[in-house]
Amino acid sequence: MRATLKCSALGVSALFAVLQVVPAPVQPLTRPATPRVITWQHVGGYEVGAVLYRACKDCHSSDTRVPWYGHVAPISWMLAKHVREGRSKLDFSDWDSRRHSANEMEEICDAVSNGSMPLRGYTMIHRDAKLSKHDVDSICDWANAPSSEKYVSQTLDTAGRRK
Repeated sequence: MRATLKCSALGVSALFAVLQVVPAPVQPLTRPATPRVITWQHVGGYEVGAVLYRACKDCHSSDTRVPWYGHVAPISWMLAKHVREGRSKLDFSDWDSRRHSANEMEEICDAVSNGSMPLRGYTMIHRDAKLSKHDVDSICDWANAPSSEKYVSQTLDTAGRRK
């Protein structure tokens, strides 16, 4: 029984070591040589931009921070898959360079309203990415605003009120 347990532990350890040699697909997660500068306040104003930066940046922009465990297989593979899928669905890196449909904006509101975004696994590790009711309401108000109001950068006075 002990010999079987030792062999199993040795086998799992060897497999884990071999997985580290297999190239991890983290290249799409790394920052490009000439990074795009994302002005999050231009995405959704001061308040919404700050929420999107805190909760969405790592999966939905080219400004992904890969933590140490993101370089360890098989976690690196799962992380890369989630980020690739996130960027293909919505990439804030090119936000200023294109028009946005009402459907796209509605999907953003729906995703945060129904709790499917940010992903539960992400918020378990990144607790600051959890969205409060106020965060969700702010995102949905922004997403449902008329087109002319979506791109106006909001400024705040010293008391945190909109000017």
